[in-house]
Amino acid sequence: MLTLALVLLAAGPTATVTAQPAPTLPSAAAPAQNGQVTPTTAACRRGWLWPLEPLPKDKAAPQVMRLYDPPDRPWLSGHRGIDLTTKQGRRIRAPADGIIAYAGSVAGKDVVSIRHGNLTSTYEPAQSSLPTGTRLQAGTVWGKVEGISDHCAQECLHWGLKDDQGRYLDPGARVGWHRIRLKPL
Repeated sequence: MLTLALVLLAAGPTATVTAQPAPTLPSAAAPAQNGQVTPTTAACRRGWLWPLEPLPKDKAAPQVMRLYDPPDRPWLSGHRGIDLTTKQGRRIRAPADGIIAYAGSVAGKDVVSIRHGNLTSTYEPAQSSLPTGTRLQAGTVWGKVEGISDHCAQECLHWGLKDDQGRYLDPGARVGWHRIRLKPL
């Protein structure tokens, strides 16, 4: 410390110290045009996105054809996701940052799964030309509503969500704006 003080004193009046503004830290991303992602100042409050890419002039959330209806017991029947009204060929985007974990056929149905940390989202019918392991940012278009499904006579996208314990969750509950609060330790 003494050495630094001596160096500054020796430099005389030419040495100046100016305050620098704090750097702008990157924030989470929000979707933008053409599947690109841009930062947003309100990102800390941003929930997941709807997986169907909005159509031009489409500002509303997609229409939910069938709601999440979990079974009373894991082995019983129920609806382990939500069905969004759509048509074959519609583009699908990542609702949150993730990695493509699977793209292929499951029991004759076209399915894509994306890992989001300890959550996995699934889409049916869905196809992607991106390889397994591809990293996705929220809002990135990764595939299309295409292929074979036994849901909704080919007029919907089934969107499921599961945690790393195998429990099914309501993916629609993650969409939208959420207030983040710190809890005391």
